[in-house]
Amino acid sequence: MIFQQSLYSQKEIVGKVEFYKSIESDWKRLESLPDQAIKNLSNKIHKLEIEQNNQITQLKTDSNGIFKIRTELTDSIKITFNDYSPAFTEKFEFDLSQVKDTLKLKISDKKLCIYMDSISVPKFYEKYNEKQAELDFKNGEKKLLGIGIDWRTEESIQRSKEIESEYEIKYEYIWQASHEKIRIMYRYNQIMKKLIGINKNVW
Repeated sequence: MIFQQSLYSQKEIVGKVEFYKSIESDWKRLESLPDQAIKNLSNKIHKLEIEQNNQITQLKTDSNGIFKIRTELTDSIKITFNDYSPAFTEKFEFDLSQVKDTLKLKISDKKLCIYMDSISVPKFYEKYNEKQAELDFKNGEKKLLGIGIDWRTEESIQRSKEIESEYEIKYEYIWQASHEKIRIMYRYNQIMKKLIGINKNVW
């Protein structure tokens, strides 16, 4: 009887890995990964570790990023995604009573992009990463990073002047900024904007 009740309390759940862009923009130089790269990341084999009722099960998705698990409906489930790689790993926890259809593991490409950018321009990343933005703010160095170009529009120039005046900060302009540097600058600015309290476009 206990065995039958255990079977009735179990359910096979279908899951799907879905990567998404951490930066969506019409300006392609600012975007993280291209559409095809996001699709390729979603549709490949990934390693998963499933924990429920103090039991751990390891499995892999198929080549489309799909997996199936049999779970106890009476307990939450923890899933560790690709724990072998700091650039990919993510942790999830689900209340199975709220799962109606497919269990989707939505994963940002941010960790991977940060890793790629840090490899491409290591010195620049060390100087302007997100943790450095927090340290700069803490040390009273409130600034925003701007892209140094000779053909800035009047609108862009006016916006920068207004922001500098309103928030009593200065722009530090980076010349010859590559795609990788622009993404690092954007992430630095996002942290600095939040800490200063700026709720507007700064570029």
